[in-house]
Amino acid sequence: GLKQELFHRHKEAQQCCRPHNLPLLRAAQQREMEAVEQRIREEQRMMDEKIVLELDQKVIDQQSTLEKAGVSGFYITTNPQELTLQMNLLELIRKLQQKESESKKAFS
Repeated sequence: GLKQELFHRHKEAQQCCRPHNLPLLRAAQQREMEAVEQRIREEQRMMDEKIVLELDQKVIDQQSTLEKAGVSGFYITTNPQELTLQMNLLELIRKLQQKESESKKAFS
């Protein structure tokens, strides 16, 4: 939205500009557009970092909860291999639960 608003403002300015000033105006507008694009990239990077931190916290909360519940193999860690193992354990638990639920439906 910000880029589009800037583009429309630039277009209006170019239409009102005298022909001999047009190159200067376009150069200034190009710098302004680059600054806006840089700001957008920076904001996106900051948002991505915030999301990653929130996801990391969710993982830690999940590890803590499962550890407190006594689920074997779960403890707080940031080791990628241990995280992969825990993800695989969760997937196995999910599949077993799904299979059990299907079995109960078959006998109902």
